[in-house]
Amino acid sequence: MGRAIGTDLARSGAQVRYVDADPRSGVEIVDVSRPTPALFRGADVAVSAVPFPLNYRLAKAAVEAGVHFCDLGGNDAVVRRELALDPAARRKGVCLVPDCGLAPGMASFLVAWGLTRFRKADSVRVRVGGLPLNPQPPLNYQLVFATVGLINEYSGFCQVLHNGRPGRARAMTGIESLEFPEVGLLEAFHTSGGASTMPGTFRGRVRELDYKTIRFPGHCERMRKVLKMKNPGAWVERHVPPTGPDQVLVRVSIEGEGRRWTLTLRDVARDGFSAMQRTTGFSASIVAQLVASGKTRRKGALIQERDFDPADFVNELKLRGFAWSIEE
Repeated sequence: MGRAIGTDLARSGAQVRYVDADPRSGVEIVDVSRPTPALFRGADVAVSAVPFPLNYRLAKAAVEAGVHFCDLGGNDAVVRRELALDPAARRKGVCLVPDCGLAPGMASFLVAWGLTRFRKADSVRVRVGGLPLNPQPPLNYQLVFATVGLINEYSGFCQVLHNGRPGRARAMTGIESLEFPEVGLLEAFHTSGGASTMPGTFRGRVRELDYKTIRFPGHCERMRKVLKMKNPGAWVERHVPPTGPDQVLVRVSIEGEGRRWTLTLRDVARDGFSAMQRTTGFSASIVAQLVASGKTRRKGALIQERDFDPADFVNELKLRGFAWSIEE
């Protein structure tokens, strides 16, 4: 993800400094597990593509350094701690933006963009998944991002809106079937982190909102058994291929005022980047550039669907070759 973020930033004219803890990375070696403000010296914006448990300390150090900070988010508890840094970020005049990847991130912006067509909505359904183009057993899945992030999505509870009130659904429940053009029959089920701040942001405007992850049929039931193992992450790394051509599927469906608006996007690996790198990394790069150019509604700890104009983000997606269809 970091390579995709940096490449997109550089293509857009930014000077990019890479740091990594892995000596094999070929870039500047830095252990970011105990960051200090000095790490960010000379930067306008820092973007984190590290596993989510490290993001709070990085965000705090960046704010202390007076540097804008973006990360890929995905864990509700970590994001809440980052958003609590809002007073400190406002005092420093910087923006701190968690959840800048695919979902939350791109999906949050697309929901906000779709909702500009409604005063109020009965339901918002968000369905997102990264899948192999050539699925293989046992899970018909491949590792397109860190295992710790995958296990996090499959664990705990998911934020939803139900009857206009914030609620929770247990991860790996609510299995439903759906069809996708060029892919066929799939399943979707609740996973944590994807809805993130949206239920709170849209409370009072949306009655029902949920986020589900898309997989090939049967994945959820098989993965439930894996999660009961002593070390599910290690099992996944042994049995699930880490590479191969992939695709990312996104569907946002909004109903209200007697009509339905549905956006469907399918992206595939190309130009040396996986579809997950493109949708996650390019999205984070876009947010970083919007922050650097002052296209936010305020300073502080920001929420994408509230503190940006979603049209700015969508326009940047179009410039990067993302295409979608809309049915109304």
